[in-house]
Amino acid sequence: MEEKNITEQESLAIIQEMMNRTKEQLFDSSNLFLLWGIAAFICTITQYFLIKANVQDSEAVWIAMPIIAIIHIYVVVKESKKIKIKTFDGNAISALWTAIGFAFCCIPFIAPSAKANIIPFIILLYGIGTYVTGKIIEFKPLIFGGISCFVLVICITFIENESRLLILAFALLVSYIIPGILLKRQFSKQQNITR
Repeated sequence: MEEKNITEQESLAIIQEMMNRTKEQLFDSSNLFLLWGIAAFICTITQYFLIKANVQDSEAVWIAMPIIAIIHIYVVVKESKKIKIKTFDGNAISALWTAIGFAFCCIPFIAPSAKANIIPFIILLYGIGTYVTGKIIEFKPLIFGGISCFVLVICITFIENESRLLILAFALLVSYIIPGILLKRQFSKQQNITR
């Protein structure tokens, strides 16, 4: 088989097309940002009000998150069947979020022995995931959401008790929910342009 030489411009066009496909694949997955963001936001606010109402075992609301994980896995498996081309950026984002998912699973086991509040660690993981994803796909709302989480992690060290849950809710809003909505809007615009 004869190897074809390509020009520099053709090479750049191929790279740009692959980057655009990665962005489209992630935009299709903007529902995952919304799924996790809204679910965790609801759990956070619910727990806050349960604590305020002096309800024992308020952290039980977080039992809903494994159900969200099952929904997430279902959506990812279904969407992965549609992806015809795997890109480096797509693989990097997938590896990042898989590692963050494992880290979230480890936190409840580590925190009791370290006698640490897990909320700062959760916000830190939100920040890392959204910042890196935002940088990979060059999407400023995710970058801003990640940076906001880094600032909120520092701020939360000066806040006591259940008020930390309000900071967590705000972190979810700026790192998952708002960027998820904006990703969805941008994807919808792209879909309308290509039709």
